[in-house]
Amino acid sequence: MIGAGSTAVGASALVGSGAVSQMSSGPRGVSVDVVDDDEGYIALQPRSDDPYDGQRNGNFADIGEDGKLYLDFTSDNPTSARSGDPEEGTGLGGKGVNPQSVYFFDGVFDIRNLANDTGSGVGEQDIWIENDELDELTFYHLKSGNRANIEGQSNSVDISPGDALPIGVKIDASDLESGDELEGDIQVHSKGGSSTTYGQDV
Repeated sequence: MIGAGSTAVGASALVGSGAVSQMSSGPRGVSVDVVDDDEGYIALQPRSDDPYDGQRNGNFADIGEDGKLYLDFTSDNPTSARSGDPEEGTGLGGKGVNPQSVYFFDGVFDIRNLANDTGSGVGEQDIWIENDELDELTFYHLKSGNRANIEGQSNSVDISPGDALPIGVKIDASDLESGDELEGDIQVHSKGGSSTTYGQDV
């Protein structure tokens, strides 16, 4: 009897110290705001307010009526054909890239980390771009004066909360003729961490 009782007590102790099998909480509130690209936790912002190295290439980027970032290097872009002030400017300017040419537009838009920083090393984000549709375009950032590819996770760049990474666009029209058009989509990716690598020069 004593042996059986001891066994029963031991079994009870094991059950009591095991993992929880099931739990139901009361109602818990959840709220999510969907905002424009330039206000997101990982924000995509045209560089129109802070010209990059004296250039106003942010004119080629805009937040559309749907809240998404758009890049426009065509004659349909009212600001790309302006010179001087990006808000006023003049009617003098180009309408596109030249045939059989290669263009570099440094600092067209920023990828800014607006995640909360609750301590040292918290909130770091690895940033990269996926470009599967536009072979003639390459997206890059500047590192030590060189243009480094930021396409693909293997070329990701780490940015801290509050910091921004200026993104440039290379357009290779070497095989294009006057009248050709390019159109497609890109995707910006962010992943928590700090495994910074730097891409090949473009």
